[in-house]
Amino acid sequence: MTKTVYLVRHGQTYFNFYHKVQGRCDSPLNETGIRQVEATRDYFKEQGIKFDLAFSSTQERASDTLEIITDHKMDYTRLKDLREKSYGIFEGRDEFLLPWNHHDDRVDPTMEPNEEVVGRMKRAIVEVLGAMSDEQTALVVGHGDILAQYVRDATGEKNFGGFGNASVVKLTFEKDQPKFEGYVWPAENVR
Repeated sequence: MTKTVYLVRHGQTYFNFYHKVQGRCDSPLNETGIRQVEATRDYFKEQGIKFDLAFSSTQERASDTLEIITDHKMDYTRLKDLREKSYGIFEGRDEFLLPWNHHDDRVDPTMEPNEEVVGRMKRAIVEVLGAMSDEQTALVVGHGDILAQYVRDATGEKNFGGFGNASVVKLTFEKDQPKFEGYVWPAENVR
C-alpha cells in the first residue's frame, strides 16, 4: 500500500529577498512569497490533489505557507524536526559570507552538521508516515536546505538541484521506502 507525501518549501521571505542567511532565524513571507504560495495552492487545486493530513515546521514562514495552501481550513501538526538547518554565526548575515561561497569547504563549528539535519528530517518523516493510513496523502511544509538534503539522501536523487520558493516534490512510500515521483515549481515565474 502506498502513502503519498508532498514536500513544499515556504514562499519567499524578506530574508530570501535580501539574500540573508535564514536558518533558524524567522522572517515572514513577503508579498511575492504570498503570491508564490497562492500559485502553488492553485496548482494543487487544478491537479485535484487533496490532503488527508498536514505537517509544518514550527517556523512562521512554513506555517503561514501551509495555511495559505489549505485556505486556513485544515488542522495541522507542527514538528520541530522540520525546522531549517542552523547556520550558527552566519544566521541573519549576508549569504555571500558563507564559507562555500569563497571555495572553502570547511564547516563552521557553530553550524548544524548535515548528518544531523538529514537525521532530523528522517525522524520527521517517520512521524508523518506513522500518522498516515495506506492510500492517504500528506502535505509537509518546510525549508529548502533540510528538504533538499533529505530528498537527495533518502531517494538517491543525487542530482536534485533543490527547492525554489513554494516548489513541490512528490514522494510515494511503500513499506516506508521513499520514491521520488517528481518536482514542480508552479510559482517559478511569480514576481
